[in-house]
Amino acid sequence: MQGWTHRHWRTRVEELLYNWFGLNEWLFGVLYMLNFAILDGIWRIGSYGYSYWAVAGVVVVICFRYLRIRHGATERQLESMGEFLVELIMAFSVVWCIVYTFQNITLMPRPWAILPDQVAVQAPVLWHEGMPASAPAISVMLACLAWKHVGRQARRWLIVYASAGCLLSVVSGVNWPVEIVAGAMIGWVGARIGQWYLRFGRRIVAP
Repeated sequence: MQGWTHRHWRTRVEELLYNWFGLNEWLFGVLYMLNFAILDGIWRIGSYGYSYWAVAGVVVVICFRYLRIRHGATERQLESMGEFLVELIMAFSVVWCIVYTFQNITLMPRPWAILPDQVAVQAPVLWHEGMPASAPAISVMLACLAWKHVGRQARRWLIVYASAGCLLSVVSGVNWPVEIVAGAMIGWVGARIGQWYLRFGRRIVAP
């Protein structure tokens, strides 16, 4: 009886966390109706703009800008770039560790494995990506970190960037909605930890 109860609760937890009691698959079907013929190929390339390569690209851009303006930059400009890099290093470390660890633990079946008649086959390029999805995690993390360092117009583009990373992951048939939500939450948590670490460093390490 005890074993049956354990299996029963485990099944209920999986239904809640992974399947949302059927809502996950239903929501995927609704969003996947937005899919069009060449989107799969576009996302295969475009997804690199939402992967770990995006973080490397941001670091390269900031370092290049620093080298260009370092002699004539104001103290506030240099401080802002330093703050962002500190937050980014900490946030990315947290996000990468959590995402990579849980992807290897969960290994959720891909949409094309569950819905072969509906979703075009999308074999993974490098590895099997489970829950949480990396694209929303990275895009939300970058958007949250950059928010206070950019102007109003750039913030609109940050919203578009993060929203596209979440939506296209589902519409392309790569991820389930539950994976998108989990990835976005981890991206937000990672950004908050990075920002907290900066405040901690200022107060404790270098007051």
